[in-house]
Amino acid sequence: MECVGILSGGAPVLKKFQVSEAVTQLGIPLIAMAVGEAGLNAPSTTAINDMVGINIDLAAYATAQNADGSSPESLISVIINPDALLKIAMSGGAASGVAEELRDVTTASALGLAVTTGDDFSSPTTDEGSIWGATGANAGQIRKITSVSSTAATVTVAFAANTVIGDLFGFAPVHPMTLETVTLTTELNEFRQDVAVAANTAELTCIGLNPNDWLLGTGRPFGIFMAADHILNREA
Repeated sequence: MECVGILSGGAPVLKKFQVSEAVTQLGIPLIAMAVGEAGLNAPSTTAINDMVGINIDLAAYATAQNADGSSPESLISVIINPDALLKIAMSGGAASGVAEELRDVTTASALGLAVTTGDDFSSPTTDEGSIWGATGANAGQIRKITSVSSTAATVTVAFAANTVIGDLFGFAPVHPMTLETVTLTTELNEFRQDVAVAANTAELTCIGLNPNDWLLGTGRPFGIFMAADHILNREA
């Protein structure tokens, strides 16, 4: 993930902090230290409580004195803005970089309200997530999924055109300005497509999804997110 702006404007604020473990991956969330720990930690794939920010460099971790008398302190540079806008790519699997799954229409819909592909949209459920046209007349249009079945996803606001057999549709288990339901990949720098909506609680709020950018053939599906549980923006 990377910071692509600050919601309130201005430049990102960078601070250096001691870590409690080696950090070997750029652009991951780091969370506040717990009692008895020396510094910041990486989160789990489903929990980003008390987020401090994302790192722009790496850090080793050591606790013992160095023979040459140099400090064993291990500092890492972190963007700490609580309203940082984070661009996060979507992975089709548990690891980062897995291609997204696209599903092809097997039964046309004359009303543009159903995307019937024969794939199971209910397990893992995509209800309340997003679906978008990847090819055909609805390419680039995105809708919120409002109900699902073992063969179809249904939307309330129709796609502009009828869905046609062979059209490809992409989907995500998240929708802008809904509950935080993101699961991160093992590397902690992308979010997963292949999980159920609301089955997890990584505290990132989706600000937007833009399928038009995904259809250029040069990039990866992505969303823009903000930390929903930041150490500098705690609830009372």
